[in-house]
Amino acid sequence: MNYKIVAFFLGFACLSLAANAQQEIKWWNPQGSAINAIEGQGWQGEYESFYDRLPLRAKSVVRPAVWARSKFSSGLTIRFKTNSPHIQVRYKVAGRLTLPTMPAVAASGVDLYAVVGDKYYWCRPATTFRDTIVYKYTGLKPTPGYYDEGVEYKLFLPPYNSILSLEIGVYKDKMFMPLVPRDELPIVVYGTSITQGGCASRPGMTWTSILQRHLNRPVINLGFSGNGRLEPEVINLVCELDAAVYVLDCLANLTSAKLYDNEKLEALIMDAVKDIRAKHPDTPIVLTDHDGYTSGFEGAVSQRRYYNYYSRVNKVMDKAFAKLKKQGVKQIYHLTHDDIDQSPDGKVDGTHPNDLGMMRIATAYEKIIREILNEK
Repeated sequence: MNYKIVAFFLGFACLSLAANAQQEIKWWNPQGSAINAIEGQGWQGEYESFYDRLPLRAKSVVRPAVWARSKFSSGLTIRFKTNSPHIQVRYKVAGRLTLPTMPAVAASGVDLYAVVGDKYYWCRPATTFRDTIVYKYTGLKPTPGYYDEGVEYKLFLPPYNSILSLEIGVYKDKMFMPLVPRDELPIVVYGTSITQGGCASRPGMTWTSILQRHLNRPVINLGFSGNGRLEPEVINLVCELDAAVYVLDCLANLTSAKLYDNEKLEALIMDAVKDIRAKHPDTPIVLTDHDGYTSGFEGAVSQRRYYNYYSRVNKVMDKAFAKLKKQGVKQIYHLTHDDIDQSPDGKVDGTHPNDLGMMRIATAYEKIIREILNEK
């Protein structure tokens, strides 16, 4: 017997076992954790399902279409620290993976960012979309260097799907620590499909996701696709939340002159502001114009009628804002169509922003909110 060969293979087997042991994954489930690491929810402990955005009691109050969309995890994030160079996220969702204008990565995917100081660094995944969706992040070494005590990460959840279960895995011999939501008052946004995230290329590129990275502040996303209609039932829920700034960005769902003529639309805007102001006398409120359609730009030759849709509701917004100011309502601000300065190339389908359009919206919000909060 050649003992050198036997010794070589025994040694190789031991090294392989050691390597496999080092690569073993330990899993953490936010839903079973003693630490609440979900940021972006406003009603802790009141949810029917763990990743919902409205409390269970809202189910009997809001319209079914609003309730159904509140089950989507848009705007929710999970914060944690780890020193593992390998991170996995595996999860199941309730709905279809894709939409006509959003692939699986956009509608049902997640997005991981490393947080180094006030900088956010996107992490490249390898993805598998099956019954269980898997995101694998390897070779992690965030700029500017690696930290033994662990790097902070922020995981953005799917904007257009409901999460049934989710786990985060790291190497078993590495540190993992979930982080509680930050103490800063959030920006609370009530809006439409554009607020919810349609049609960013991935969850981290929705305008509310961009905004919270740029401001380094929590954002509560109450965008309900097709159903952001300034309804009193939803405004009452918004009023329950303490905020640094309230944003009402619903005009894109109120363009029907048959359903919302000028008088009714003006009343909806003014009543929403007054309801919030009655419960939050000093909190700033931003009223946002419709940012337009790509066929509504000057010189556009396709379906010019869309210009009339958004220009009408924006004129009503101008009038309502002027009336509120004249009536002495304080701390209200108007983010105009011109402030947003949407690009002719900023829409996927003429209505919903692509990443360029999302960045234009986020940039406009960042500017006005920094001015409101006296931040540089």
